[in-house]
Amino acid sequence: MILVTLLWLEWLEYLGVLFIIIGLIISLFLQSNTLLFSAITITFLLNIINRFRLESRTKNRIGAALNIQLRRFSGEVEEINAKISDYIEKQNTLTTPPKISSNTQKSDNPIIASLQQDVESLNKSLTSIIDYIQEHKLEQRIKSLEQLYQSSQSSRKPINSSPNDIKLPDRHVLSQSQNYDIEAPPKIAWKCIHIINGHSQSVTDLIITHDSKYLLSSSWDQYLKIWSLDTGYEIDAVKASAQGVLTVSVSDFNYLDHGIVTGSLDQDVKIWSLKSEKNSLRLNLQNTLTNHTGSIHGLEIASSRQIIVSGSYDQTLKQWDLQSGDLLQSCYDKTGAINAIAIHEESGFIASGGGDGEITIWELGGERKLGLLVGNVTSLESIAISKSGEYIAGGCTDGSIKIWHLPNTMFSLFLELSPTLELQGHHGQVMDLIFNPDGNLLYSGGVDGFIKIWHPATAKELGHLKIGDDNRIFSLSLSKNGEILAAGGVDGTIKIWQQTNQNH
Repeated sequence: MILVTLLWLEWLEYLGVLFIIIGLIISLFLQSNTLLFSAITITFLLNIINRFRLESRTKNRIGAALNIQLRRFSGEVEEINAKISDYIEKQNTLTTPPKISSNTQKSDNPIIASLQQDVESLNKSLTSIIDYIQEHKLEQRIKSLEQLYQSSQSSRKPINSSPNDIKLPDRHVLSQSQNYDIEAPPKIAWKCIHIINGHSQSVTDLIITHDSKYLLSSSWDQYLKIWSLDTGYEIDAVKASAQGVLTVSVSDFNYLDHGIVTGSLDQDVKIWSLKSEKNSLRLNLQNTLTNHTGSIHGLEIASSRQIIVSGSYDQTLKQWDLQSGDLLQSCYDKTGAINAIAIHEESGFIASGGGDGEITIWELGGERKLGLLVGNVTSLESIAISKSGEYIAGGCTDGSIKIWHLPNTMFSLFLELSPTLELQGHHGQVMDLIFNPDGNLLYSGGVDGFIKIWHPATAKELGHLKIGDDNRIFSLSLSKNGEILAAGGVDGTIKIWQQTNQNH
């Protein structure tokens, strides 16, 4: 096949080389170089001709290949242009309503003139709304939210857990069998022991000390106060911020020395101690931490590690040394402002959430992002973690409460988990959430004025409490033994209950 494809000029060139060899041999015997020089000259000319021919053939082949690629590229460009045209045509379906000319002749009739003015105002409003929809691509965002919601609905199914914590059985099994082996809801009763007119504005946060002796409260009225749970009397009060105090937390080990922290609207985190003066306790400011650039809405103390964890509207989660106030870690949450945080020291993680509805799991004492809890499309106002660390509850602005189960592989693999259970609990925002020490009950407080007690294993509400008929719940706190419950209202009232009976 190779011999067939060779052109005649190439054959002549090869013959010329053969003649050169023959001429060389003859010249050695006859002592004549005429034949040799002739063969060399002819071969050289044939070589030049073949080089030009080869260059021309190569250019033709390259040109043909380029033409093929150009046709392919043109086809791809036409396909992209068609897709762009389809997209523009879809976007143009949101047509702007016809505008009424501002030069329209105004009627002399006052009623008609008023109607003309109303129509013109309505036209401007509709035009503005549609321009906004087109500019921000709201149609696509709504479709994404609908798909996310449908996905969360289809993936929401109860699970089983360890016998020491919440058990979430399949609801279909519950409806089919009365013999399903789950722990019965505990029978509890609460008795009001104190009603305190604590603040002049909303009570933003409450925390009971680990020994159940004191209650600390923060408020929009800029004050931090400490109360005796035994008597209900105020022990001390300090103006803790030039603006509202949004959150307060207390160390579980030693709240007297650098054991109280507050976060406020003025972007500061402050560390407080309790000093004994004249047979009483006084709040003393020890340190002010100013690295945040947004208001502080989440604040916790990891007591065994002596770490403060703060979450802010500046989209950062920061960790500080409790004693020195040094900044240890700072993590940026690209999903948005942080509304709430919770920590679990034994498992070594932090949960934070905000306006995007997702809960991010961070490493306590580090910067790693460990996981993501998805499947919620409304903003989060509160987060709670069960004592075992297996369950995280999120309180949402739409009144729902979502519960996620964390598998054992949560921290060895980065996972995105959907809710295991959803409780339709409140009319309006769920402002605070607390698991009881056993992990079998969940307390929620909402702007509808109710404190609801849930048994997640059966998804049932066991009962509810109220501060007053027209008072909204802003904050909750439960003692470490689960026997004292405190709630703060929008009018500054603090109500405290004590458990009078518990029968498992």
